[in-house]
Amino acid sequence: MNTPAAGGGEHTPQLGFAQRSYRARQAGLLFGLPMVLAVLYERGDLTWASWLLWLGPLLHALLWPHLAWWRARQSRDPFRAEGDNLLADHFFGGAWTALMAFNAVPSLLILALMSMDSVAGCGPRLMLRGLLVHAVGVFAGVLLYGFDWQPLSSLVVVAASVPMLLHPIAIGFVTNQALRKLQRQREALETLSRIDALSGLANRGHWEVLVRKEFARYRRYGHTATLVMADLDHFKYINDRYGHAAGDEAIRRFAALLGRELRANDTAGRYGGEEFGILLPDTTGEGAREMMARLRRCLHDEPLIDGHVVTASFGVAELTPMLDTCEAWMRVADQMLYRAKHAGRDRIVLPGPGGSEAEDGPLNGEEGVPPHLAVAAARPDVLRQLLTGIDMSETAFALFDPVDRLVLANAAFIEMYGVPAGDLRFADLMRNCHTHRIGPRIETDDIDAWLAAADSKRRSRPWRSFDVDMMDGRILRVEETSFGEGWVLTAISR
Repeated sequence: MNTPAAGGGEHTPQLGFAQRSYRARQAGLLFGLPMVLAVLYERGDLTWASWLLWLGPLLHALLWPHLAWWRARQSRDPFRAEGDNLLADHFFGGAWTALMAFNAVPSLLILALMSMDSVAGCGPRLMLRGLLVHAVGVFAGVLLYGFDWQPLSSLVVVAASVPMLLHPIAIGFVTNQALRKLQRQREALETLSRIDALSGLANRGHWEVLVRKEFARYRRYGHTATLVMADLDHFKYINDRYGHAAGDEAIRRFAALLGRELRANDTAGRYGGEEFGILLPDTTGEGAREMMARLRRCLHDEPLIDGHVVTASFGVAELTPMLDTCEAWMRVADQMLYRAKHAGRDRIVLPGPGGSEAEDGPLNGEEGVPPHLAVAAARPDVLRQLLTGIDMSETAFALFDPVDRLVLANAAFIEMYGVPAGDLRFADLMRNCHTHRIGPRIETDDIDAWLAAADSKRRSRPWRSFDVDMMDGRILRVEETSFGEGWVLTAISR
């Protein structure tokens, strides 16, 4: 015997339909029992033989609903099992029609209401099958009880049939409950189709629809609006260093920050990955820059990851008559974001007068350098220009000072060598690689001896080039160039 779990579980939609049918069947048979018994009372002489005729309708009304519900629960396909139960109802109804000598009012009510149950539950095809089974039930009833034709209904029978008219109300109630549930599910699906599950913000598709509506409003009424594209800086490093769970938490916290700092008529959406779009109706570019400056300050004051400041870059585009399409508007905002990323990150960039770019630089003189690196530079402006060129390069780049302390590194180097946070020397970095089995393959247990040999080779020649096997299977071409103020390491896949 199958358990309820084998039948699809206690909470499947099919079993829910069978449960609603169980309740409606209970009500319908109890409402219909008085009119059947009224006809039998008028026909019978109350002998023991006549009392046996009452047994079938009584068992049908009192026992069958529970047996039908049990069958549906035990079935692997509760919906199909309930269809069979409805056909059984038709058969019994046909038999009771013959038993009542085709008394018109109760016979027609049974046929009509059982047909309504069938078409409401399983559609017109089952209703047609039900009519056929109903006829078979009538034939079986004639064979069992004999043929008698007494179609006229007395006032007593009509009165006893009145409760049966309550059955459509029960069916209507069940149908209404199902429609309400369907409506709630539809609304939930519509919400899911508009909302990003991780951040709780509008998803890309819904956000772009709102941007297009705002663009159309501008074209019609001339209302000012500004678009902002935002991107969390060094997000791959966050996932690699702290794990994807921490990255997801950073996205959730950033979304919460947007919800707190933006106005009620502003709309933020998750554009994809760690990139977000912000629609600011009735806002100029300068107004948007002020709002994003507050967001940047919040990011520094309230880190998205405990113990690690996660900055963001912002590209701002005010809607102007020169932008003749919504796509052009979004493209300008995306270009400004691109400029912000390549200018060193943690900044706001928007188009300036005459096509130039206006820019808000990093807070606290950080000049866009990742906050987990110790940066030493006498000329921050030169450092910034250097970072702009190398940060997005596929070549891993790292600069060390004369005492082997890491001064700066681009994203490719951070990823290849799994650079941890803190003030690091080359030896610390290699020990971390050896311990966590990342970066270069160091096939020795004596890491100090390996470091001593590497230091000796580097100091013996101002420039050297060699191949390095990485733990991820790649082979890198590494070059070390030493000069008076330190040395540079570059690495690229062969």
